[in-house]
Amino acid sequence: MRRTVLATLTALAIVAPAAASDFSIFGAYWDTDVAGDTGGGGIGLGFPFNETLALELRASYYEELSDDPLKNAFDSDDPVFQEVGINVTPLEVGLRFSFAPGASFRPYVSGGGSYFLLDSDFGEVKDELGYYATLGATMGDQDGAQFFIEGIWRKASAQVELDPEELDQIDDINVTEHADLDIDGVGINLGVRWGF
Repeated sequence: MRRTVLATLTALAIVAPAAASDFSIFGAYWDTDVAGDTGGGGIGLGFPFNETLALELRASYYEELSDDPLKNAFDSDDPVFQEVGINVTPLEVGLRFSFAPGASFRPYVSGGGSYFLLDSDFGEVKDELGYYATLGATMGDQDGAQFFIEGIWRKASAQVELDPEELDQIDDINVTEHADLDIDGVGINLGVRWGF
């Protein structure tokens, strides 16, 4: 299934930008309920149905979930995180509803489905499905560069199949065959969106 999803996303990445009405790039912060918080970044494309409603595609990447988000974003050589870290790439498809089209300040809400590409260095973890919702605002000329800020909430959970031999260097840890990983949480995205 992972190969099918990646092939579909590759095809969309090649074809979709020509039909998009906006392109965005952003920095991201994500605070999960259990797995810690992290910094990362992402890109997005918007495809309008009309002045207020658009289909959005977005992809984010978070280097490591832990309790030091700035260090994770800029220093991925830390051996502790490399040995026990989890990389997360949420791929999201949803609808964005914009208020006040044509104004210089345009609030919006969006939401949809997420496909989480998960990679763990301390056990096997399967990719998972989830969903997201945002509340944000875009500031600037609708045709050209504009800034945006949004709050995002994601819902997802995963199960890690642990290999106890890979965790033997950590003291005082109880190892079972499976560990539930709750990556629900809120975040903030801040970036630039270009309208065409």
